[in-house]
Amino acid sequence: MNIMKNDLEIQADVLAELRWDPKINAPQIGVEVSNGVVTLSGYVESYLEKISAEKAAKHVIGVDHQAEMLT
Repeated sequence: MNIMKNDLEIQADVLAELRWDPKINAPQIGVEVSNGVVTLSGYVESYLEKISAEKAAKHVIGVDHQAEMLT
């Protein structure tokens, strides 16, 4: 059975993944979802934090594609 998540569910799951990872300052990262495409935006303090945020988002079931606008 393939259960489809809506955008709000995906957004909530991505935010939870970001908060779970101690390498990520989650309050500084915005998450928008449109038709399963996740856009991360905001400020990160290091390349490691950027990569960690991208990986966290990709772990969420329902994420079709991802765009990053992290600086």
